Amino acid sequence: MDAEAVMTRRVLAVQPGDTVRQALELLRTHTISGLAVVSAEGRPLGVITSGDVLRYIHRHAQRIYQLPLGLDVRTREETWQEERGRFLALPVERVMSRGVVTVSPETPLGRIAELMLSQNVRRVFVVREGRLAGVVTRSDVVRGLLRP
Repeated sequence: MDAEAVMTRRVLAVQPGDTVRQALELLRTHTISGLAVVSAEGRPLGVITSGDVLRYIHRHAQRIYQLPLGLDVRTREETWQEERGRFLALPVERVMSRGVVTVSPETPLGRIAELMLSQNVRRVFVVREGRLAGVVTRSDVVRGLLRP
């Protein structure tokens, strides 16, 4: 069994200039944890996941909660709302992971499982002629193993 047999063909994707808000709306609406980031030509450039979002917030939240006492009269909530607005307006390229793992449609399922484990990823993108053709998730691999 190969990637083409188990992949999802309708891949949700964003472009690097789309906002984090747009990406998060897609993640929430479709109950998924990651989106492909593609060029205008459909070439995979990276991925934005809920983990990327949490890591970015964690790295930048320090400045929200570590304001020197007496130097800022705003409440933490006001500061958070301002920072939240800035964060949601950021382009996806500022938050995404650039190390995208790709395979061809002919890649065997066992090789995909190896890549997922060795690269510590939850999804690999299937590329045909340089363009995004599908995505294989860990769940797809498990379902593929159960097929006759």
